Amino acid sequence: MVADVQWRKGMNRLISFLIAATFAVPAFAQFSIGPRLSNYSTDFDTVGTKLKTGRQSAFGAVGGYRAGAFVLDFNYDHDTSNGINPTDIILAVGDYQRDHGEVTGGFSVTPFLDLQGGVRIDSVRVGGVAFFGNNIASDLDFEHQALTAGVRVHSADSAPAGFYLVARGYLGTAKFDNNTSGRVDSDTTGWRGEFGVPIRIGQSNWSVAPGIEYEHIQTKDFDVRLNTNRLFLNFVYTAK
Repeated sequence: MVADVQWRKGMNRLISFLIAATFAVPAFAQFSIGPRLSNYSTDFDTVGTKLKTGRQSAFGAVGGYRAGAFVLDFNYDHDTSNGINPTDIILAVGDYQRDHGEVTGGFSVTPFLDLQGGVRIDSVRVGGVAFFGNNIASDLDFEHQALTAGVRVHSADSAPAGFYLVARGYLGTAKFDNNTSGRVDSDTTGWRGEFGVPIRIGQSNWSVAPGIEYEHIQTKDFDVRLNTNRLFLNFVYTAK
C-alpha cells in the first residue's frame, strides 16, 4: 500500500531525527522513568459487532528525557485481561488483550510548550467471541501503526505540584482480521488528549501523577472505531 510505504519512510526520517538530536544536545540532561497503572474502557465498533469492554486494568511504564531544548517522551500500557465485560449485547468472550505504546521527540519552544512528533503502535486481540452461544468470531485482531504529532503544555516543574496537557493527532495504517471479513488493511486517523497533575513526594526525586486520557482511532476503508477513556496513575523518578 502507498500509505504503508509513506508510513515507513516517515518513521525512518523520525528515527534519524531523534538520533541526530540526541547527540546534538548539551551535557546537562534530565531523565525520568517509572511504572504506570491505568483503568480504562474501550468502545470497539467493528463490522456487525459492537463491544464495550467495561473497566479494564493495565500496567506499563512512562518516562522522558530532556536536554536543552530537546525533549523525548514515551508511555506503554499492557493489559492481559481474561475476558471482558460487555454492556450492550449478550456476549461471551474467552480472551482479551491490548498493548499500546507511544514515543515522541521534539523541541521546547517556550518553558511551557513542547512541539513533538513520533510513533504510535496498538495491538488488540479478542478471541472466542460468542453471541447467545453462537460463535461469531474465533479470533479478532486489530494492529495499528501511526505517526503522531502535537503539543504538550506544562508547568515549569512539579514542586510541590504541577500540571501538563497533551494533544496529539494520528495518521497511520491498520490491519484488521476476523473470521467474517478476513484480513483487510486500511489507512487510519485519530487523536488523543491527556491531562495529568504531577505531585512531588516530599523532597525526593519521586512524584506521583494522577490523570485522565481520551483517544479516538478510526479506519478509512472499513468500519472500525476505537474510543477509549482512561484513568491513570504514574509513579515517576526524575534524575538530574
